[in-house]
Amino acid sequence: MLGTDVIVDALAGWVGRQRWFAGKSAVPRLRIIGSWNLPSDQEVSLSTYLVLDESVVQPVLYQIPITQRRTPLEAAAAALITRVTDSVGTPVYLHDGPHDPAYAQAVLALITERGRVDGDRAWAAGVATTPLRCINVRSRVLGGEQSNTSIVYEFDPDPENGDIGSTAICKVFRTLHHGENPDVILQSALFAAGSRAVPAMLGSIVGEWPDPREPSGRARGDLAFAQEFFGGAEDAWRRARAALASAADFTTSARAIGAATADIHATLAAAMPTVVADDADIADTVAAWYARLDAAIAEAPQIGGLRADIEAVYRRAAQLPWPRLQRIHGDLHLGQVLSLADGGWAIIDFEGEPMRPLAERTLPDVALRDVAGMLRSFDYVAGTQPHAPGATQWSEACRAAFISGYNERTGEDVMAQRELVDAFELDKALYEAVYEARNRPTWLPIPVAAIQRLAHRAGPTQ
Repeated sequence: MLGTDVIVDALAGWVGRQRWFAGKSAVPRLRIIGSWNLPSDQEVSLSTYLVLDESVVQPVLYQIPITQRRTPLEAAAAALITRVTDSVGTPVYLHDGPHDPAYAQAVLALITERGRVDGDRAWAAGVATTPLRCINVRSRVLGGEQSNTSIVYEFDPDPENGDIGSTAICKVFRTLHHGENPDVILQSALFAAGSRAVPAMLGSIVGEWPDPREPSGRARGDLAFAQEFFGGAEDAWRRARAALASAADFTTSARAIGAATADIHATLAAAMPTVVADDADIADTVAAWYARLDAAIAEAPQIGGLRADIEAVYRRAAQLPWPRLQRIHGDLHLGQVLSLADGGWAIIDFEGEPMRPLAERTLPDVALRDVAGMLRSFDYVAGTQPHAPGATQWSEACRAAFISGYNERTGEDVMAQRELVDAFELDKALYEAVYEARNRPTWLPIPVAAIQRLAHRAGPTQ
């Protein structure tokens, strides 16, 4: 085993290039606060390090699995962190764990076998939800993610076990927090309630580590979770963009997505506690709106001239009766919706907005936040293809169809709360403005146009 000082030095130049690493504006200042090893053979060592980056004002804790091999892993050359030498001068190749089949299989086994590993100041344990036995396991890392790393498994089903089929996916959380991760808790609750709008839940990994900020001096949270993988499924964002590009109708799909969203909300409201939105709850939400407004104006000063109109929208919304608060998706958009082979739709990724603190994302919220997020997503499809014929009309038709599907399933008219929906959609557009200003400036006009429209709009919502 290599010393932690060697590991820290090896990670220092590597973490800053990873998509999930948030502290790119500063030179990483890393410290290992805990670790554990997964069972392995003599060919490879499977270690997970909990690495605290103290270069930022609020230190961030990362989960970094590393495999150590005497020879490089040719199939995962891009996942090579570095080559070092041990105490006797033998070369050791360090790889990013999820890309190494040995780590991938060990993580899946920890979940399915309800295993536990105790390490240096930390431990991890598997929590199985659905029995799963498989043979000839093959793994690969799913591309495109930013805040986590997902491992996709293909395997031969055990004919004697009623498992989910031949594919699964395990999401390894890179940034760790004390408390339950909403992605695990909400999807588990939906699956347990019999919802068909989420993949089958296989299990998760929980862990514990030192944290002086907690009264007990220890933090506990979710490290990873596994679920059914819909191989070949296409997300609704790609489907919608393709439909607009070919001038095809998408309102039937939009209506079905609206119904699926309403199903998710109804199931969560029945499975988990709901609360009355009291004055304090409303005041907290409105304060968050104003904070987001300030942040958006700082990033996109052209919004500043709309402050008075936006604040008027917020004041009106704050004076309305609010629906009961419940658990929601929290970051719903077309990219979080999968089109399934049987014609249905599944909703995934219940972590909530990455820019919101975990403590906020685990609280009951207004279901209209999800509705507003999906309305914004249809607007984005049109905004990213402004030269497509009838892009604006296409977006408006899809937005109306989504609302229609949602209303049909709930039996209520969500737009009876139009001013409240407007306020949440404005807040989402301001969130988008901050993100685009920082990451994709060429897309900034999309949320800015929506902010202008929402701040000034009168008449029926489209």
